[in-house]
Amino acid sequence: MRRIFTIFVISVLAAGILLSCGKEVETEKETQKQETGPGTPLDYYLQLIETTDIHGHIVNSDDGSMHYRLAYIAYKVRALRERGHGFSRDRLLLLDGGDIYQGACVSNLLGGEPLFTAIDRMGYDAVALGNHEFDWGFENTVDADATVPDYQWQGQTCTNNVPVVCANLYRDGDRVSATRDYVIVEKTAFNAEGDSLRVKIGIIGFATNYAGSIMTSKFTGACFSIREDYSIARNLAYRLESEGLCDATILLTHGHAESAANSIGTGSVIDLVVGGHSHGTLAGKTSWGLAYLQGGRYAEHFAYCTLRFMVGKDGKVSFLSAEYLQTLAVDSSRDIHSDGGQNDKYLDKDILAVSDAALDACAPQLNRVIGYIGVGAGNSSIGGSGGRATPMGNWMCDIIRRIGKADVAFVNSGGIRTTISLNGESRRDITVANVYEIFPFANTIYVYDISYADLLTALEYSLTSGGSSMLSRMTGINCYYSQGNGACHVQSLQKDGTVIYENGSWNGDWASRHLKLAVSEYLATTERTDYSTGLPNPFLEWNGTPRLLENSLVDNENAVLVLEAEAAESGGLLWIDLQPHYILN
Repeated sequence: MRRIFTIFVISVLAAGILLSCGKEVETEKETQKQETGPGTPLDYYLQLIETTDIHGHIVNSDDGSMHYRLAYIAYKVRALRERGHGFSRDRLLLLDGGDIYQGACVSNLLGGEPLFTAIDRMGYDAVALGNHEFDWGFENTVDADATVPDYQWQGQTCTNNVPVVCANLYRDGDRVSATRDYVIVEKTAFNAEGDSLRVKIGIIGFATNYAGSIMTSKFTGACFSIREDYSIARNLAYRLESEGLCDATILLTHGHAESAANSIGTGSVIDLVVGGHSHGTLAGKTSWGLAYLQGGRYAEHFAYCTLRFMVGKDGKVSFLSAEYLQTLAVDSSRDIHSDGGQNDKYLDKDILAVSDAALDACAPQLNRVIGYIGVGAGNSSIGGSGGRATPMGNWMCDIIRRIGKADVAFVNSGGIRTTISLNGESRRDITVANVYEIFPFANTIYVYDISYADLLTALEYSLTSGGSSMLSRMTGINCYYSQGNGACHVQSLQKDGTVIYENGSWNGDWASRHLKLAVSEYLATTERTDYSTGLPNPFLEWNGTPRLLENSLVDNENAVLVLEAEAAESGGLLWIDLQPHYILN
């Protein structure tokens, strides 16, 4: 029950010209030339592919069609592994940069199980530890033996041996045993004559300090920490190579690949950096020649290069260079599948079966319609908001308000993980699965009883540089604000058309009146002080006071309940507010 995957493979011209995803190799001789490029028979080549930030997208229906991205990628990789010498996983090094499971509804509804299965069966050599691996609890996405979790497949429990690497994760000050500092994998490289060479690659895991992008209760609250000290990686690489344990070292990081490469600096023996986290596609070299790669997000792209080795006269294997650094897009016309066998030749049967099994398991939620929307829930800025309001942001705030029976709610822009368009139609059904895509983190909702003066404090914080990344979207009150000299300030507040605050003065007793405010657990528990003004996240202070009324309602499951109640009262229509509530004067 082992893996059979990777990110779809690539043909590279000897001159280094990028080929399109769909182009097939015509002859074995041409293939060998493309794999090796110019050089002598002493030059041996091993191909590498990296994915990152898949976020559960084993299948996706973002444009109304079902895209089997990993099944398509798996077919391409199998073709590469079979090329010329019989099938062998040793002919390819396959890595992932983290954030694998959380995101798309099928994976969310099944707790990541489809991706546990695919990662194993597709044959990954190692995966990095992403920040979103903590969303559902670290113990639910990393096994105690530092591997991707075991899984059920066709009635059997399958052991997952894909290692999770991160050399700088600590708990209570000690290195976490449930991630490995590194792994050493043996692979087979080939030269232009078809001769093979066994090479050993050290894969060192690393993470940037993403503590601020993880729910406090799941990370710092659970005594985890990350030491963003690149000497950890540099020293490990030096030891592995100086002791002859590997022929080349790769830094696999859940962090921006180019930034990590620059942070490593000159003088390191690290040969390549592959990254993630930022969702960008990257391929290049630093000014001193250290290569870096990053494969985008959602299995829409992947990163590729060839690792070049040689054997000296003394028989010693040496790493020479990383060549043909590039990222390529998945062919979205060939990853669609229907009952009629559409694109069967381009989809790996094993991963297609995993994908279809996941869809079948989610069918009750995927097909259970709650109601419908008549406008798209996009994430483009609503006019007049200064970039502080979007349809999806408003909708999420209103749902959270109803969950908490609150007057005002905030969401952070980073918490908006999907959009739902009408795809040219006049309406679109909303299913339970859609709701789990909108609220993928299973956050609890924190409900506060505060004064309007407290709310003004939160709004002023939300307009700072630090606070704007936290309290990005809001509904329940209109906040008119000014912007100038690099700063924003609240000018006035209107509640149901009544001006309650203006230019530093409250009308009547509004400052002391009370309201209920609702936010997600992430907003309620994350420390994010604005360093220009010194304003802290006010929720951290309120958490230890009688202001906090409730913090046990899970967002996605309660969102289903409140939307079902709304649909029952409205004939099925789910209302989306298209008006700005942060209003730039």
